[in-house]
Amino acid sequence: MGGEPTLYGLTQGYKPLLKVIDEAKSLEYEYVRLDTNGQFEPELLMKEGFRKLDEITFSLDGPTPEINDLIRGKGVFNKCVSNIKRAIKLDYNVDITCCIHRGLVKRDKDENLLLDSMIHFAEALGVNRINFHDLFKTGIPRDTWTGDLDPSLEKWIKVYEKIQSNIEKGKYKIPVRIPQCFITKKEFEENPEYYGYCPAKMGERVLVHPNGIIRICSLMIGTPYGVARFYEGKIVWDETPTNELRDHELNEHTPCTNQSKSIDFGKLVPLCVSFKPKQKEIVWREKLKWESKRR
Repeated sequence: MGGEPTLYGLTQGYKPLLKVIDEAKSLEYEYVRLDTNGQFEPELLMKEGFRKLDEITFSLDGPTPEINDLIRGKGVFNKCVSNIKRAIKLDYNVDITCCIHRGLVKRDKDENLLLDSMIHFAEALGVNRINFHDLFKTGIPRDTWTGDLDPSLEKWIKVYEKIQSNIEKGKYKIPVRIPQCFITKKEFEENPEYYGYCPAKMGERVLVHPNGIIRICSLMIGTPYGVARFYEGKIVWDETPTNELRDHELNEHTPCTNQSKSIDFGKLVPLCVSFKPKQKEIVWREKLKWESKRR
């Protein structure tokens, strides 16, 4: 559940939110996660119905107030971190989601890479995992609301190589999910089956939205694009131009279709935003066994 669900039923003692959680569990969803900016009142963590969650994921975009609050607003860091600590103390399963922005690909006065510092900060808090999202401008609708926060591709590739090397060497105490984002055309062509990972082509997940849109690619959130619509108790396949699969070569291993439509990245090609090598996410590791395709 996203879209800041902790605002749902705020003036009603959170009853509507707790009902949604209860209904999700009664429908036998295996895993119910709530995404939040962590600005809710601490009393919510004490609600019996809230404890039915399998995971709470907090959004935090830096290891210090100076970095995080520059993006999210004054005072956000301290309140979010306080709620993270409370949730951990109450034995919730807690993760952090962090956006990769210009402020995190820099180094501090001691030459420590701030993205690396963010991971160590998450470790110190005691969360179970940290997951990163990118903000690159790739000719998609999201570009219009992410501001000027994306790092340069040249800088990102160097930072990614450093962090991924640390992951593979077992440097971190918690799982780190970080998107590769880009790769050279030559490297892609050497193993297209691995680098051509695309949930839309595989149909291995769907996002079901309150307005009835059923979509696969998270890059299409906030648009009319999807694969089907749910209404009047039925699911209807989208036969219109807004079907998100229309431009996909469904039987070919290609770079990310949605990020390749309008921008030429030169020697680089974009990868799926969910392409996160060595991640321990259950579908990637156990159901798809995607790392077995790596050469």
